Amino acid sequence: MLRQSLAGVTACALPKLNPHIRKPDMTEQIKINLGCGNKAKAGYLGIDKFPCEAVDTIVDIEGTLPFENSSVDEIWMDNVIEHIRDIPKLMTELHRIGKNGALITIITPHFSSAGSWKDPTHIHHLSYFSMDHFEKQDVAHYTGGGFQVFKRELSFSGGGPCKWLGRLLFKRDPLNYERKWCFIFRAGTVRYFMRVIKTQQP
Repeated sequence: MLRQSLAGVTACALPKLNPHIRKPDMTEQIKINLGCGNKAKAGYLGIDKFPCEAVDTIVDIEGTLPFENSSVDEIWMDNVIEHIRDIPKLMTELHRIGKNGALITIITPHFSSAGSWKDPTHIHHLSYFSMDHFEKQDVAHYTGGGFQVFKRELSFSGGGPCKWLGRLLFKRDPLNYERKWCFIFRAGTVRYFMRVIKTQQP
C-alpha cells in the first residue's frame, strides 16, 4: 500500500529510506509521524528532514510530501508545528494527502509556556484556539480550510496551587484564561485533534 501511495511521485522526488532503522508495519493503513526526530511511534512511518533514530523516510516536511492525494489515514505531529515556517502551506499539504476523515494530532507548547520561548528554533507560539482558524470559511482563501477540530486539550506544567488555579480558571472560561491569566498561571502543552474534511471525493 505504501508503494501505491508513492506511485504518483517522480523518482527524483522520492526520499531515501534509512537502512539502519526499523521498518514499520504499513500493511493496513498509512499513518505518518511527521517531523518524528528521535521519537518513534509504533505503526507510524517516521518522516523527517534529518537522519534521526526514528526516521524511516528522509524528506523536507515543509515541501511536497511523497504521498498521493487522499492516501493517508492518520498524521501525528509531536512538537513540530512550532518549527514550521509556513503553517497554512503545510496544512494545505496535509489536507491533500489525507483521506476524507483522516485524523491529525498536533502537539505543541502553549504560548504561555516557558518551553515555547526558550528554544530559538521555535518560530510560532500557538494558542488553545489557533487551529480553529483552519475551520473558518471566511479565511479559507489563505488558510486552505478543510479541517474540523473535534477536540483540544491543555496541560499545565509545574505543581502546587498555581497549577490548580490555572486549571480552574481555564476550565471556567478558556478564552478569558488566555486573555487575562495565562502568563500568571502558565500552561504547558496544547493538543489539537482534527479531521480532514473533503467535500468532493477524488
